[in-house]
Amino acid sequence: MRQVGVIGLGGMGIALTESLLGAGWPVRCYDIRPDPVAAMVAKGAEAAAGPRELAAASDVVLTFLPGPDQVRAVALDPADGVLAGLRRGAAMLDMSTCGPDLAEELGSAFDAAGRRFVDCPVSRKAPHMTVLVGGRPGVLGADEEVLAAVSRVIVHCGRRGAGYAVKLLNQQVKYSWYLASAEALLVGAALGLDAETVATAIEESSGSDSGFSTAAKFFRGDAAGIATHAPASTIEKDLALAEAMAADAGVRSRLLSAAVDFFVTAGGTPYRERPYPESSALLQALRAMPPRTGA
Repeated sequence: MRQVGVIGLGGMGIALTESLLGAGWPVRCYDIRPDPVAAMVAKGAEAAAGPRELAAASDVVLTFLPGPDQVRAVALDPADGVLAGLRRGAAMLDMSTCGPDLAEELGSAFDAAGRRFVDCPVSRKAPHMTVLVGGRPGVLGADEEVLAAVSRVIVHCGRRGAGYAVKLLNQQVKYSWYLASAEALLVGAALGLDAETVATAIEESSGSDSGFSTAAKFFRGDAAGIATHAPASTIEKDLALAEAMAADAGVRSRLLSAAVDFFVTAGGTPYRERPYPESSALLQALRAMPPRTGA
């Protein structure tokens, strides 16, 4: 059975370690804080003194860390990093949320040393994780069995760094939707509407759909799926009324204003009377910008 190492015992790392132990995998763990390590040892894990020691005893190292700086340090520290201890054929699978440039940096360093690095960020906690793999089917090798034991689904996202990229896109959708929802509820409160009633009504209405599935139909080329949607002119009218209502209530919603601006622009094009998801075709012209230098 493969020896599994886990570095980073925050909420996500603890859930991962507990799930691995529950599935029967031998786990060695490390965190800069002794208390969560002790808690996992009490549940059957072994403790390691540092990343290098942990890596030397593991076939696969799973890392759950706060961000790029911590991942880089844990991976590459010449004295006590994962790469310094990892044996040939072993791998580091990073489950943190980072940018795709880090996957290129660390992947190149691991390649040069004859070791494997794969970006594998996740959505949700173990054992219900969606694992977003930066690579095509097969890149995980035997380590896929380990991840499959503690996840709901594994999605191979494409090239190296694509796992990190898709995780950031997920965060963009999730938290933009959260903010739009919070702003709408704020307007409702400013109008004197009962928050419980507003929330229940929207939960039972189309507003409970983030709109992601509709946008995805366009980008998937699902013409039949978007044909039944209202024309962009209707959305322009509805959002203009919503913006005016918010202003009357003394609330400025930046996300709503951005949506109004977009559909006003769409209203001046042939997309005006087309199903509104087709207006996504305007985004390339409206949102494109030169890449950052060095990106």
